Amino acid sequence: MNVVKAGVLALLATVATAVPAGAATDGGPTNRGAVVDSTFLFGLEPKQVEDFLTPVGVYVPQARYGVDAHRVVYQTVDVRGRSTTASTLVVLPRSGDRRLRPAVWLHGTQSDKDGAPSVSECCDRAAGVLFASLGYAATAPDYLGLGAGPGTHPYFHKETMVSASVDALRATRNFAAGGAGSAGSAGGAGKSRTVGGKVSVAGFSQGANGSFLLARALQRGADRNFSLGALAPISGAYHLFDVEWPAALTGDVEPAAATYYLAYITVAWNRIYHLYDDESEVFLGPYAGRVAGLFDGTHSLEETQDALPKRPGDLIRPEWARQLLHPTGKLALAARANDDACERWTPAAPVRMFGAHGDPEAVYANSERCYRNLRGRNADVTLTDAGDVDHITSLVLSVPHVATWFAELI
Repeated sequence: MNVVKAGVLALLATVATAVPAGAATDGGPTNRGAVVDSTFLFGLEPKQVEDFLTPVGVYVPQARYGVDAHRVVYQTVDVRGRSTTASTLVVLPRSGDRRLRPAVWLHGTQSDKDGAPSVSECCDRAAGVLFASLGYAATAPDYLGLGAGPGTHPYFHKETMVSASVDALRATRNFAAGGAGSAGSAGGAGKSRTVGGKVSVAGFSQGANGSFLLARALQRGADRNFSLGALAPISGAYHLFDVEWPAALTGDVEPAAATYYLAYITVAWNRIYHLYDDESEVFLGPYAGRVAGLFDGTHSLEETQDALPKRPGDLIRPEWARQLLHPTGKLALAARANDDACERWTPAAPVRMFGAHGDPEAVYANSERCYRNLRGRNADVTLTDAGDVDHITSLVLSVPHVATWFAELI
């Protein structure tokens, strides 16, 4: 869930839009993962990769290849299963390999379209460059509604987190093979390269939660060209309603960040599940009526946080806070549909979790509980504590360990 510059039959019908791989419900087929457009962004020689990654603290000596980075727009499905488009950052290594193993990076919380990896120079591009420099075909999805995608982002919506990510992998495969936009165009990425096989999956904060969801989908056969190879989530909010929201409402999450996160998921889920008719039912004045507009994709993090109060209690009505602690009705159904990243499956691939006991945003109890759950199901899992550091620092300290591990697997 990171803030980086630095989610009653009508509801049951909506929850049932479980966007299965390869299908849509708008009355016609959709070519999911097809490349709609691509833009060459930049190319780096090996020394330039080092210069690019060192200032952000994530360079590792295994980064031996130059890279070419592209924005790829591709076909996918929305929360109703209808055809739409999304964008992803695709970074390919300047290696002689014609068969490339894929790596996926899932970014943290972002409500500004322009902050997503394929359009922003900061900061998630570094992960794509890093993984590609190891020899992977790296993709960093923007998610629905961010980057070059239309509409608003369905924050913490499980089905589209999975569908957008699986389809980004398909788009990476199509692009590298020389599909629309040609991987052999500007930047010399090379034509006719095959991307497939075991996927190394990593993510931070919201993306850490999403990495579990993507890993589970891959393990269950979401696409025959890809399987789960490794999973490395960093500082995730894996238990929203049992751990993260109680911590946010009792002050264990930094108050301004807690206000932002709670407002974001309330607005995003209302767009999907119709939790309320009017903002005054969940938000206090003078903010009621203005909150959804702050999460329309056009406001920077600073603008959004400046327009919100600094404490959840100054924004959220007491009765809505009680719902977040003990959800009922539509909210309970939405929670059961989306808040299960660490539940109901056992990873067959190794899992290396990272977190920080000092993290004031994605509290460490999330990672501890998820780790215990997986250990109880005999998963191959470890949890590394980055220490008494903040949310972003937990990312910076953990990514080099992820890269070193991924380099051993390729």
